[in-house]
Amino acid sequence: MPIHALPIEAVHREPAWKLADAVRERQISALEVVEHHLARIEESNEALGAFVFVDEERARQRARSIDAVVASGQDPGRLAGLPFGVKILEDVEGWPHTLAAKIFEDRIATTTSTQVARMIAAGGVPVGLTASPEMGSAAHTASLLYGVCRNPWNRRLTPGGSSGGSAAAVSAGLVPLATGSDSGGSLRIPAAYCGVFGFKGTYGRVPRGPNYVGFPNIRNYGVLSRSVRDSARVLDCTMGPHERDPLSLPRPGVRFEDALGSQPLEGLKVAWTADLGFASCDAAVAEAARSASSKLIDALGWKEQDFAVRLPDPEQAWQVLGAPDVVGLYGPFLSERGDEISPAVRAIATRAAELSTPDYTAAARLRDELVQCLADVFEEVDLLLLPTVSCPACPAEGPDVSKFRGSSILRSVAQTYVFNLSGHPAASLPIGEVGGAPVALQIVGRRHEDLRVLSAAAAWESISPWTPLAREIIARRSRPS
Repeated sequence: MPIHALPIEAVHREPAWKLADAVRERQISALEVVEHHLARIEESNEALGAFVFVDEERARQRARSIDAVVASGQDPGRLAGLPFGVKILEDVEGWPHTLAAKIFEDRIATTTSTQVARMIAAGGVPVGLTASPEMGSAAHTASLLYGVCRNPWNRRLTPGGSSGGSAAAVSAGLVPLATGSDSGGSLRIPAAYCGVFGFKGTYGRVPRGPNYVGFPNIRNYGVLSRSVRDSARVLDCTMGPHERDPLSLPRPGVRFEDALGSQPLEGLKVAWTADLGFASCDAAVAEAARSASSKLIDALGWKEQDFAVRLPDPEQAWQVLGAPDVVGLYGPFLSERGDEISPAVRAIATRAAELSTPDYTAAARLRDELVQCLADVFEEVDLLLLPTVSCPACPAEGPDVSKFRGSSILRSVAQTYVFNLSGHPAASLPIGEVGGAPVALQIVGRRHEDLRVLSAAAAWESISPWTPLAREIIARRSRPS
């Protein structure tokens, strides 16, 4: 029988790493941890829409198998007994694989993604699928198939997108971890709006696949968590080369979790930018991010460089390079089942069908120009500091497009998709609230210097502690009418 060193009623408040270690040390059983979180989902998910599918029996069976391993004296892995959500865009064999699209609502996955498989191998317990906009096509989370997902801090507002269900689930204490993908900020944007931690590694850090997941090499995988250490532990379990992903990176020579506190950070050269030289930023968001940057710079003795970051506007490249995948997936359905496809995805597919070879060539050249400009930036600085998102969270149902008169709605996420095109590691850190929901600071580092970015994020946690669990304050926050 486990020795209850952790109060059962407070299990959801504990960091993931601590829960896993408690299961491994028989201080609590994996089944108790899973049952507690399943009860949390039952209690709160209807109000949030974070989970769109839950497999309770499979979760319980998995938890029992982990407890049996522990009882035998063996170690089930560093994620032992941790229940986690899986973004609906990611495969789990036997579970729905809809891409949050109504036209695929009957499709079932026949494989499991590399990230999820490695989390399971490390002792993790998948409990269900979390919400996303259709095909991850928006920075808010709503779909024709699953409806609207809401922010636990303020249910009138969006949790962000496209990994909005995962961020909402972690922030509300429904699970300690949830997976996400990031092709334009889809880990970092919801992390920012839900007050949790989100990290996009250097491109290839977590292997993709095993199925085709897009040709432009911008999609990254990771998790939403409530601490840097939690994410570092998951990365230690999921990163490393995989034969089915030719662009996957080799493992570094160190465990990220173990090395978080040993990285030399004092005296680093950093630069601040609110807009990257081409974007816009809400004044209150910029002020909050600038204040956090200054606090971090002062605390760690960083040397802020008088260096103006001026990047080319890469929006056209980002839109064009991902277009063929949308056409390939939705093209056959546009004429006969167009009403079952979200307006956003329908517009992307229609526009993509009209692109020419010169359009793709120009996009590739623009992407290369961006990469060269960022190479110049990182010759001058070690880290780049900027807001994660440029505006406060919009309504849960989606933004008022009239507010973007004459400019693209993508301007609201320009600070994130830049680093998908370039492949740099980037972390989103909670820093406060603006407009009724959290906002965040983004730290970006050189490619392959993921550990430095994670270590800087951990330093911020120690300097400015943040309580990422929002579920307890739902009752005294605004409710949807």
